[in-house]
This record gives sequence, C-alpha cells and structure tokens, in this order.
Amino acid sequence: MELDEKELFRGKKFIVGEWRVDYIVNAWSNDLAHIPATEFKSDDGRDFSAITFTFFEDNTVVLKNDADGKEVKGEWEQTGWTEYRYTLKDFMELPEGDFRDAAEKLEVFDGCLVFSIGFLAVGMKKIKDGAVAEPKDPLDAEMTAEEAEVKDIVGEYEVACAMAYIDGTFGIFPRDKVEAEAKRKAEAGEEDDDELLDIFDMIVEFLPDHTVVEWAKIPGTVSEDMINEALKAGEITAVKNGYFTKGSKEWKYLGGKYYYNTQEEREVMGEKLSPWDELKFDEEGLMLYSEMMKIRKK
Repeated sequence: MELDEKELFRGKKFIVGEWRVDYIVNAWSNDLAHIPATEFKSDDGRDFSAITFTFFEDNTVVLKNDADGKEVKGEWEQTGWTEYRYTLKDFMELPEGDFRDAAEKLEVFDGCLVFSIGFLAVGMKKIKDGAVAEPKDPLDAEMTAEEAEVKDIVGEYEVACAMAYIDGTFGIFPRDKVEAEAKRKAEAGEEDDDELLDIFDMIVEFLPDHTVVEWAKIPGTVSEDMINEALKAGEITAVKNGYFTKGSKEWKYLGGKYYYNTQEEREVMGEKLSPWDELKFDEEGLMLYSEMMKIRKK
C-alpha cells in the first residue's frame, strides 16, 4: 500500500515512543475479555507486563524484557494506515515462519498496538512519547538567483472583491455588490455594515525586496498625536499618504509560482501546516489574496 509523506509522518508520530504490554486476549475464550498483563502469567510465574517496545524516529526498535534484562534491537516500518511491521534478531525465541510473521505484525486497535502469538493477542499501550522532528516545509526553500529576479508582481494593488455575506451566501463579491448590500441593510434599518466596506480602502504593496505591506486607511477621527503615540508604542510601524501598516510579510517566486508568508500558525489534528499561501490569479487577472479578497494592480 502506498502512503504519502503526510500519512507516514502521522504514523511515525503515533508509534515513536515507549510501549508496554497492557493486556492479553485469549482467542479460545468465550468472551474475548482483556486480561491485564500482570494477571496473565507463564508457568514460571512471569507476566507480559515486563515487556516494552521502544520505537525510534530512525525506524529502529528496541525490545526489552525487564524480567530477565534481555534487550533485542531491530527495525520497523509502516505498511498501512493502521499497520506496522518490525523485525528483531531474536524475538522471544520464536522460530521463523508464519507464527513469527504474525508476531511481528502490529495493528492499531483503540489506540493500542496489538500483535499475536499463536492464539493470544497482545495489546500494548504507549507510556512515553518519543521525539519526532517536524518535516521541513518545501516552501521554506531559498529562491535561486534567477527566481529572485522575477518581480512582475511588484506594485500597489487595490481591493476589487472582498468576502461578504450576501443573499444567504458567504463568498468573494465585487465592490458594487457589497456596496449595494450595505445600502440595502441601511435602508432596511438592519445592522450598520459600514465596516463591510472598509476593506476596499486597503492597499496591498509588493516591494522589490520581497516584502509585502498591507496599508489600511487612517480613520478621520484619528489625530496626528494619536498616530505618533501608536508609532512610539509599536502598535503600527509606518504611516504613508494617509495610510498605516502594522508590519510586512515575505513573498517569493518559487518553482514558477508566487507565494507569500501569511505568518499564521496553522494545524489540523495536531499536524503543523505551512504558513505559505500561493498567490493565484483568476481569468480577469485578479489576485486571490489572504483567501478573503481579490486585488488588482493599480
């Protein structure tokens, strides 16, 4: 089964760490009850709770038996979404063949790793997480000298379309439709939607030094003293032609596409996602920016 890089990374984060045998299930029992490992003893009085598996990021594994101090090293791999295999030089003195193959297959059930020895299913619980390095974001790569010279994107852009809720639909609408909706609401005595139009006063500037600056219009109620105080406090970083900005972001041209760093911290189910977004252009030449607007070069 083919697994992509994300699936392999998720699988690695799951398995890497220390696991201890937690329960045993006897396939010949009537109820298939989970017998605590400490209660399932061999003829010599030992139990499975002494066994731990430690899986490492480099795909190596160490089996330890605390009862006799035995330690065996081997390797592991992920073979499916919920399946792994490992090999050990010597695993509990099991002979080569189907019996041992089944013992060296791990399946995930209810957050546990389970392998089988004959008619016994052995379940392990994770008792300690291991270290797994986050994969490198390919968009963090440096531009080549040739790519760094591609600067067709440089210039000032005005907002042509913006995200709004119109006729029961969230979408990116052109300015005239957003203005019409704001006027309709005002005439109907609904909530004041003046802020809905503020985004159209925004200017996005792509600079030759591979930074992008978002300029917002300074409200008429803001005095020069207030602006100076904001600059002094670091609340804003620059003022120009009646606009202010809170800082800059990075843009780059990589592999034939433009990207910019949103500086957002993103994750899905604990998996870190790239902060870089591609700057795409539609058939009208408008750039989708921040997934909230489309901008047009002035």
